[in-house]
Amino acid sequence: MGTVIGYVLFVIAAGWIAYKMNVSYNSAGGTAFAVPVYDAAIYPPILTAVGLYLVLPSFGVEWPVWAYIAIGVALVPVIVGGIKLMEEVGDREL
Repeated sequence: MGTVIGYVLFVIAAGWIAYKMNVSYNSAGGTAFAVPVYDAAIYPPILTAVGLYLVLPSFGVEWPVWAYIAIGVALVPVIVGGIKLMEEVGDREL
């Protein structure tokens, strides 16, 4: 059961990030309309770390807790960079 919940958390996190990057791209860098998008840099890394914690033991992988925390922390700048990139190359007139 924990494995299924872990996979569901992965899907939720990926969907959340994809949606917020789409909003960042379509809002022309926040100039067309204001929508908070940086919450995608907070919650999906937590969901991903918890999902890994639930899924990996089914494969026989036992990591220390700090490894899951490190993955969550490492994902934050990656997601922020992706959102910034979508804002910069967003849907603007050339």
